Amino acid sequence: MFSKGRDPVSLSRRDELLLRGTQSILAKFMKDSVVRGCLLQLLYERRREGSIPFGHGEQAVPPPGGISRRDWLRAVAQLSEYRLIDWTPVEDQSGMGLLSGFAKINDFGIKVLEAGAAPPIRISIDESRRTTILPQQQTPIATSTPQQQVITEALEKLITAINQADVSEREKNEAKSLLRKLLGSKAAASVLGAGARSLAAKYFTG
Repeated sequence: MFSKGRDPVSLSRRDELLLRGTQSILAKFMKDSVVRGCLLQLLYERRREGSIPFGHGEQAVPPPGGISRRDWLRAVAQLSEYRLIDWTPVEDQSGMGLLSGFAKINDFGIKVLEAGAAPPIRISIDESRRTTILPQQQTPIATSTPQQQVITEALEKLITAINQADVSEREKNEAKSLLRKLLGSKAAASVLGAGARSLAAKYFTG
């Protein structure tokens, strides 16, 4: 229980462990989808430039901070495989099998971002970089501070990612059980306010 005057964001040891577990789950389930979303949004924002170079060429678009080149190029290959972008490969002259080519978002990729069309592969969209919010990603909170809204949106994306993850039901249930405990904690109520109850009611009741 929080004492009067204590920082409401302070967490107990138990809640700290729950939050660390949540961060671990987030890294496991969200990483690839976040990279794919980041790449697709970049191509969308630069769609008027036509095809953009990726790979190991001098003019290739580098990955954003925190994303390795390997993950960046894997996202290119995945978006091309699922026909969200058009990919034109360039023959590797070095003989080392390095991936290079030109990518451009296609009509399907644009529909995913603009109209909320369901993608054939999971993609996490950065809502701060767009004005159109997909229906399934709208925050359920009626009133909240900006910080509470950001945290709640992140948790909702995490729940969606867990439900869509290619893992066993037991692993999904373990992850959701952890989140259920976290949302029911006093720390979550202090940090998220009504958002904690809203998420718990939306995903963990009935």
